[in-house]
Amino acid sequence: MTYEELANLTKSFGLTLDERVFSGLRRYAELLREWNQKMNLTSIVEEEEVIEKHFLDSLLVARTYDFKGRKVADVGSGAGFPGAVIALAFPSAKVSLIDATKKKFAFLETVKQELHLGNLSFICGRVEDLSAYRESFDAVISRGFAALRVYAEVGAPLLYVSGTLIAMKGRNAEEELLDAKDILGKLHLRLRSTQSDVLPSGDQRIDYFFAKDERTPKRFPRRWDEIQRDRK
Repeated sequence: MTYEELANLTKSFGLTLDERVFSGLRRYAELLREWNQKMNLTSIVEEEEVIEKHFLDSLLVARTYDFKGRKVADVGSGAGFPGAVIALAFPSAKVSLIDATKKKFAFLETVKQELHLGNLSFICGRVEDLSAYRESFDAVISRGFAALRVYAEVGAPLLYVSGTLIAMKGRNAEEELLDAKDILGKLHLRLRSTQSDVLPSGDQRIDYFFAKDERTPKRFPRRWDEIQRDRK
């Protein structure tokens, strides 16, 4: 995929990206390739693949959810996808990247500085332990962090009531949704919409958007070992 193709695709669903964004994405791809030689950030480093499987994939959720002016948390952000790309495309959003692996933040800090992302911040820690950030965000999003039932339990407490939990999933999405049915009810999360896409390479993407209708019960999230036991 080329940047021109990315521009055309995003424009087709109402997201117009300017030259500032494309300049930032090009530099992001360069930094990803450079840093990936020093630490394992991603298996996808060829620029055409990065554009499709990291940049486009990160922006597709904007077809359903408008990030303008929103406070957003990206759980298990890794190399910054989707959160850092959302911060670049939506300068009025305030995006926090959450990850337990401290060394990745050296890379992300470089991305922040070189792309001039003053609306990007970092939270290093295990998401289930972040009680100080309870009910602090309009939207919580994650790509590839954990199974839906696990992600929902640690992500829902971070949301304001009426906030949106966004789960970026692949071909096993329906199975995960069925498996999470009980915990979603306990967390007062209601499936509001489902977005299905196929990337140019043929990879399937299914994104779920859940509305938080009531405050998360205080017993959630449980300790990580309890959450893990519940999955068995």
